[in-house]
Amino acid sequence: MEIMDIRHVSPDTKVFRLSLGNKRAHLGLPIGKHMIIYAPNPRHCLDTGLWNEKPDQDKGKAEIARTYTPITGDETLGYVDLMIKCYAAGTKQMPDGREFHWPDGGKMGCYLDTLRAGQSIEVFGPVGVHHYLGQGRFKVPGRVVDTKHICMLAGGVGITPILQIVNAALRDPVDKCSLTLLYANKTYDDILARELLVEAEARSGGRFQVHYTLDFPPENWTGLTGFITAEMIKDIFVGPSELPAVVMCGPPPMVEFACKKNLEVLGYPKSCWIAM
Repeated sequence: MEIMDIRHVSPDTKVFRLSLGNKRAHLGLPIGKHMIIYAPNPRHCLDTGLWNEKPDQDKGKAEIARTYTPITGDETLGYVDLMIKCYAAGTKQMPDGREFHWPDGGKMGCYLDTLRAGQSIEVFGPVGVHHYLGQGRFKVPGRVVDTKHICMLAGGVGITPILQIVNAALRDPVDKCSLTLLYANKTYDDILARELLVEAEARSGGRFQVHYTLDFPPENWTGLTGFITAEMIKDIFVGPSELPAVVMCGPPPMVEFACKKNLEVLGYPKSCWIAM
């Protein structure tokens, strides 16, 4: 697919606009599904078997693949937007003074960072096992989850499939589900798609509510602080007796420890958990 435009939305995040080849074309990606982008495995990695001083997670394959969820849906004609973190090589200092050193950076992000409008990337899709059917119904492997309440836990770029579900639900006049999001990030600048979330909340008529938590909040921050906790979930979401669909997307440690363990403690049935 040809890259139409690239724009920065945070210091390390870009939105890549890809052409669908026709101004009247729509992507046709089922809500909850993803796209795969392919790129060459860097020569340095192939020669050494290492990336960021650790064994190559792509196991020496000549081509790497990463999965992304568009932030645009079928209401958008002619193009699709992908929001992608492009971690550069180097050292990043957190507000508390801790340093994270990545000698090589993010493999796919570094590749995409070299591309410009007019160039093309290889994509494949749809992929994924979850599908939002609308009106509170999710198709998951072997069954359908049907609910009046969709509770969402997101971290970082995990906001992209969440935003896809929210926009699909708000576009459908028959979909009356309540939508509640708890979105976790390290700093205020790390909050992605903030304008899109604000706009969606404003047009939802009260159906969609967003709550933010930051590890390192700025002065005068009025939102939540720290990792996602059981107390946050209890205060924000409807209770487990309401049988909400709980949709999770973010870094694996966040999903496994901050999300699943707290949901289990609070008694949310595992049959309602949906990890994107």
